[in-house]
Amino acid sequence: MSKGAWILAAALALAGCANPAVLAPMEPSRESMAAPRRPLSDAEKDAVSAAVLRQLGEQPPRAFKWLPLVVRPNDGAVDYCALVGGDDVAGEYGVTDANAEQRDFLVRLSFDRGGKLAGVELVAVGRPRSDHVPTMVDSTCLQDGYDVLK
Repeated sequence: MSKGAWILAAALALAGCANPAVLAPMEPSRESMAAPRRPLSDAEKDAVSAAVLRQLGEQPPRAFKWLPLVVRPNDGAVDYCALVGGDDVAGEYGVTDANAEQRDFLVRLSFDRGGKLAGVELVAVGRPRSDHVPTMVDSTCLQDGYDVLK
């Protein structure tokens, strides 16, 4: 292979690495597909929303789209993904898609021995959906069995 071909191949490989969403798996794992699911309790929703609102702020009013919890513990914790709205991207960018105002988020829930929620750690909040570009948060949530792209 010529030197120019090697340079072109390296440049293309690096371009793919610059956008991690291109390389990120966008489907659930076998374990997450087989895992049981359950709705969050009201107390769990309150704790999760408080963690997310601390990061995003309460203005404008934020509405949550709660997804079933995929019960797949990892070192005593369970990752949970859902959607939060309230970003005024529709007015700002002239976007007409109702989902554009939503962002997904990933939290890590820890439970005590009795199964009661003991802690919520906010891991990541995705971008508003106005650009329709999948993110690493989308990929992680999809791998964990959460359908955040609908």
